[in-house]
Amino acid sequence: MRKSTLVYISVALLILVLGVLWYYGNSADVKIVDMHAPPVGIRESGQLDIVLQNNGSKPVDVWLEVDNAFVDKNGEARSTSRLIISKDSVDPWDVEFVSLQKPIHLLPGNNSVSVWLGYELPGEYPVNVKVVENSRLLDEGTYLVQTPLPEIHLKLEYEMESRNNSDIYRIYGYLINNGSGSARDVSTNLTVTDEKTGKMVLTSSGIHYVRSQDKTALWTWPDYPYAIVEIAHGEPSGESYMPVQNVVIGSGEDQFLINVTSTWQDQVVSAELLIPSEEESR
Repeated sequence: MRKSTLVYISVALLILVLGVLWYYGNSADVKIVDMHAPPVGIRESGQLDIVLQNNGSKPVDVWLEVDNAFVDKNGEARSTSRLIISKDSVDPWDVEFVSLQKPIHLLPGNNSVSVWLGYELPGEYPVNVKVVENSRLLDEGTYLVQTPLPEIHLKLEYEMESRNNSDIYRIYGYLINNGSGSARDVSTNLTVTDEKTGKMVLTSSGIHYVRSQDKTALWTWPDYPYAIVEIAHGEPSGESYMPVQNVVIGSGEDQFLINVTSTWQDQVVSAELLIPSEEESR
């Protein structure tokens, strides 16, 4: 091999080594120093807060690549590569805002950034975050996000008012969630049964939503009850009770069983009232 050829090869190798050293020597030094996310309710908007430390002396632009930030009702993770929170979006399920391709500008020192989270099923989700610069992985970390189950309960109560020849029972119902996860699409069914005949005299259904550690009224109109039972001791009043839709008119000897059943996934809860009560009917 000629001496000139060896010189060319040596120069090429030196240039390659210097190029590699320059590339890695001048790349950003960024680390994930903290990640935190409170429990996220089912189909609630949540966020993972991340602290990135830029150990260099100059600002740098990096990308965040996030896996498992969104999981649909089939248990499949949606692609959210390079996802960051947009100030223009209030709904993390909005497709226009879940794939924003933009770098994050980091100043020297600690920088805070957040990413959207959203889950349609309860469970634990390991969210993996990668910090990337020019396709080079700078750092990565995983945070286990909790999506807890709601804990559904029902409560029924009533007020009675005697008016002219009728006793008016105003029935109020509440869907109560004692858990730390919210519940959407809670199916609620009302049935009213004549205790004498065993026949069903009224049915209705609705869909409700209750947040974690909260309660939701079953009625639609403010200042109006969920249902009304009028026990007439003579001629019925003839009142329509609008806008209340769940109305039963009975006579002095009638007694009605009010049953409300709510279902959310595999949770089924019920509550009952007897109108008039045994004590009142004596």
